[in-house]
Amino acid sequence: MMDSDQLILDIKLGNVNAFKQFFESFYPSLCLFANKYLKDSDESRDIVQDAFVSIWNIRKDVHSISSAKGYLFKYVKNRSLNYLRDQKQRKCLNFEQLNSEIFFRDNLIEEETYQIINEAVGHLPPQGQRVIELSLDGFKNQEIAEQLNVTINTVKTIKLRAFKSMREELKENAFVFFVLLCSGKTN
Repeated sequence: MMDSDQLILDIKLGNVNAFKQFFESFYPSLCLFANKYLKDSDESRDIVQDAFVSIWNIRKDVHSISSAKGYLFKYVKNRSLNYLRDQKQRKCLNFEQLNSEIFFRDNLIEEETYQIINEAVGHLPPQGQRVIELSLDGFKNQEIAEQLNVTINTVKTIKLRAFKSMREELKENAFVFFVLLCSGKTN
């Protein structure tokens, strides 16, 4: 991704390619975030798309990536809660819990962590990306080896190299790397 200050400047000037890059960076995590509220993937995607339309419309007032992210997450939270209220699902769900700052904060941290890990995985070579993605999806080394038609030792070697590379990239985010290691233990 290009420098965040330049990206925001380009978006403010109406650069569609810069906005597309911004969209692609945050769309997946925002969809997961919305789905924590809605438990409906289609509606989550619709709300997230609306959020990006909204931020495009106010792009001249956006001053940083962090303010844009904050706007998007608050927008998605509020629209998700409005959707639940309008669908009369308030009584079926613990609406107060969903509306709490703690729920919002916890889900925001989870999605930020997901985004940091996803970005680090994206910097790996293609085979390393695939092995780590399968590992994070819960596949055991033997299952990964079978899917990729390689030996289990090859999978272990690729994982070792990938984690070493990601450890270096995520050294400033020790907590994120800890989460990654806990979810991708070698089997």
